[in-house]
Amino acid sequence: MAESPLLPDERLLWRALAAAIDCFVVVLDRDLRLRFLNRSDVGFMAAAEHLGRPMTDFVAPDMHETVRRTLLEVLATGRAASYEVVGVNPAGHKATYAARVAAVIDDGAVVALVVTAMDAKLLHDTERTLRTEREVLQQMLRTQERERQLVSYDIHDGLAQYQAGAIMHLEACLHGVQSRQDPRLDDVVRSCAESLRLMRAAASEARRLIDGLRPPMLDELGIEEAVEWLVEQMREIVPTVEYVHPLPPRRMAPEVETTIFRIVQESLSNVRKHAGATSVRVVLEACGADDVRVVVSDDGAGFDVGAVPAGRFGLEGIRQRARLFGREAVIVSTPGRGTRVEVMLPMFPAIAAGRDSAGDTI
Repeated sequence: MAESPLLPDERLLWRALAAAIDCFVVVLDRDLRLRFLNRSDVGFMAAAEHLGRPMTDFVAPDMHETVRRTLLEVLATGRAASYEVVGVNPAGHKATYAARVAAVIDDGAVVALVVTAMDAKLLHDTERTLRTEREVLQQMLRTQERERQLVSYDIHDGLAQYQAGAIMHLEACLHGVQSRQDPRLDDVVRSCAESLRLMRAAASEARRLIDGLRPPMLDELGIEEAVEWLVEQMREIVPTVEYVHPLPPRRMAPEVETTIFRIVQESLSNVRKHAGATSVRVVLEACGADDVRVVVSDDGAGFDVGAVPAGRFGLEGIRQRARLFGREAVIVSTPGRGTRVEVMLPMFPAIAAGRDSAGDTI
């Protein structure tokens, strides 16, 4: 028995695509007359009744020549073109459409044109909504980072200072008691030594919390030193960690440096928790004058990118941080062959103000 074809007849695919696509699809012959229309707009007759009519019948009169010239150029060159056009329905209602026209080429000759058109207002509204949502998310992230920064300062200037003072007093007390060499004070010596050990452990934990919330070096020294701190932590776990950072001397926008730090931090956290890697490479490099590329790769266990459990938010957090700047994170992994996370970011994004309501740089 013959095997079924992988795909149905191309004509069936064409009909299904034309019916499913959320825009107008028009096929024009070389005389620029309609030979196919997937659907009709409100106020028009049925789509089939338009066949044979010139394309300019559906365009505002003052745009006839512009549309005709664009279509003829595609017929002559075979190169696709995009344009905006004002359409008019029988009731005189006008709407602007974003259109794209491509040539149908048979045996080296242009035999027809395919035009797709979508209501530009819908596109612009969608773009405006996405831009607004992106700006709100950026502001939320800036606020979150600001709160992290304030909490880290509070711990450093308050709790950590009290701990440092307590450690100094305990050290002095322990030294004084030990210097007496009185066996009756052995319990006191042990108690002081244990108290000192606990206070030192608490101070170490406070430093860890400060660095985890927002390393002071990110604000004081910049992204290269902050990522170096992350790399040094990873070197305690992974035998080989390479860090390459050919960046220009100038500082990037604060929100970009924060995003880079969080992406590297999350990527290395995933390596530590799941990869079992023996080698990790971290790269920060300038691309042209305006972009920075962030790459974290490892030779660990890898995973199926399409089968990540829903409860794992690390990778999705990386993707969302990239999208806030209109970019996409590229995450490539194969079971047994390691993982690579790559993100390209603008050094100075135009849409992010980078300041809180009080005007402080974040």
